[in-house]
Amino acid sequence: MLVDLKHHAWNFVKQWYIVLFLIIIYIPMIIIVLISLGGQTTRGNINYGIGGEWTLGNYVALFGEANFLNALGDSLILGIIVTPVSVIIATITCFGIWRTTTIQKQSVLLTSNAAISTPDAITGISLLLLFSATIVPLGIDMGLFTVILAHISFCVPYAILAIYPKMSKLNVNLIWASYDLGAGKLRTFFKVVVPFVLPGIIAGAIISFAMSIDDYVITNLVNGSFQTIGTEIYSARKGIKAWIVTFGAIMVIITFVIVIIKVAHGVIKSQNNNIKKIAKRIGKN
Repeated sequence: MLVDLKHHAWNFVKQWYIVLFLIIIYIPMIIIVLISLGGQTTRGNINYGIGGEWTLGNYVALFGEANFLNALGDSLILGIIVTPVSVIIATITCFGIWRTTTIQKQSVLLTSNAAISTPDAITGISLLLLFSATIVPLGIDMGLFTVILAHISFCVPYAILAIYPKMSKLNVNLIWASYDLGAGKLRTFFKVVVPFVLPGIIAGAIISFAMSIDDYVITNLVNGSFQTIGTEIYSARKGIKAWIVTFGAIMVIITFVIVIIKVAHGVIKSQNNNIKKIAKRIGKN
């Protein structure tokens, strides 16, 4: 009896482990969305009781929250500056090591991996010491400028890892063909190389923007008085503010919508391909 029970339990786990894993991941996200509908206290903290009347008051009040709007604006400005700079540096770096020797190529890639694997606290302290010894003596205080430099330093390795796999598949004959047709090096780079690695560039841009928006540890060490969404959220020590939970709920909802659209697009695309295959078979018959 016990053996049969274990056998059935193991079969259940094998069949439904993905569903169980997804439930474990998504339950906290769903709870955040539910709690965001529970209102807030007189101090602006989130009301954890979700058994009462649900309201959209937190979502309405979110766009009147000065701390949130200021932090969001600063984060967007930071991301808009950091993302293109990081992607440009990473793209040029990947193109530079594309045809180099194995040793040079591995040195750059290993350096990027080392930068990614280094703890944020160590990276932040290193940047803080560097800025204190070089930038601050010039009369430039810690703030937006130092945060931009810090974010570029840790976003570039991620962008390199996203762009290089696509760059490595570039056929050198495309470059020579462009030269034979009269295009110069700069025109070849923008007309041949960039379009070919564009998917990697887009992936690197998304990763860089997300890393910039999300970072707290490094930013908190070099930001001075400059505040981002990350530093503003972690500064809430006396109770969880309602705007924090509401903002998190909005991010969860946006993520769910993107996933649903992506899945629906894949299903529709698959069905269309099947319909085309069936139509071709019917046409042949």
